[in-house]
Amino acid sequence: MARIAIVDDSRLVRTFAAAALRSQGHETVEVEPTSLFEVLKVLRETPVDLLVADFLMPECPGESLVRACREDAILRDLPVLVVSAHRDDVSLQRMQQLGITGFLLKPVDAPTLAAKVAEALAD
Repeated sequence: MARIAIVDDSRLVRTFAAAALRSQGHETVEVEPTSLFEVLKVLRETPVDLLVADFLMPECPGESLVRACREDAILRDLPVLVVSAHRDDVSLQRMQQLGITGFLLKPVDAPTLAAKVAEALAD
């Protein structure tokens, strides 16, 4: 199965997503987004097959994280699922232009997360 990084400023959300994905046989890496630099460091040092990232994080905004991944030689091809409690079509369009793999609207249930992850990994 896949190794999946979960980046969300809510520990509860990270824990829920990790448990849901582990129940599907995936390995998870939970990353607390203390800064963009720290998240990128973890992603570079711990190879993952997929990144699931919150869009609205105070210390590491999702758009900045996706942009930094796309500009990084190691991370540029990493599939990214963005999760957000708010649907902002302008921001979503910018994220799609950056090459996100998919988008999920919070609250996300375990079956929906598992299906979207499976779809992202199949691409």
